[in-house]
Amino acid sequence: MTSGNLQTLWRQLLKNLLVVMVGLLLAIMMAQVVMRYGFNNSLIWAEEICRYLLIWMSMLALLFAYERGEIASVRIALHALPRRAAYLFAIIGNLLAASLCFLLVYYGFKYAMIAGSQPIPALRFIFSDLFGEAAVPVPEMFWVYAVLPVGMGLLGVRIALETMSYIRAARGTISLADHHSGYGDGRT
Repeated sequence: MTSGNLQTLWRQLLKNLLVVMVGLLLAIMMAQVVMRYGFNNSLIWAEEICRYLLIWMSMLALLFAYERGEIASVRIALHALPRRAAYLFAIIGNLLAASLCFLLVYYGFKYAMIAGSQPIPALRFIFSDLFGEAAVPVPEMFWVYAVLPVGMGLLGVRIALETMSYIRAARGTISLADHHSGYGDGRT
């Protein structure tokens, strides 16, 4: 399997995961509305689970937002510079951004390990209703806090791949304005 096929497969899996998460979010919120207004009895855990789903979806979709150029950047300076200087500026900027992402991965996991030992309250309610008080272990808050390092790790890898693409392209004759990274719709 080539690198391009692997990237396409990875992107499609991530898109499918996001679609499933949106579907789950909609199903839970619809059930909450029906329970609250139809049966005058609300689901105690629904809003918390939806909050966690939204956080995870936002951090995972960040990768696609970056690829589409929807994250704030100062591209006008890059296009005003000569070709080599623009690539050098873009490479340095990307290296700094990737370093920040990986720093957030390190400290994000560190925080998740320290603060994430208690059970997720919403799942504790669901599991105790379904299986009894002590029947099934409840996932810990670690999985909620792990969203930052996972999202930043994915973004850091994406930025690092783009940086390598910039390094290869800087050796050629393509200007940064015409450069396509090979991801998404090609805009960076």
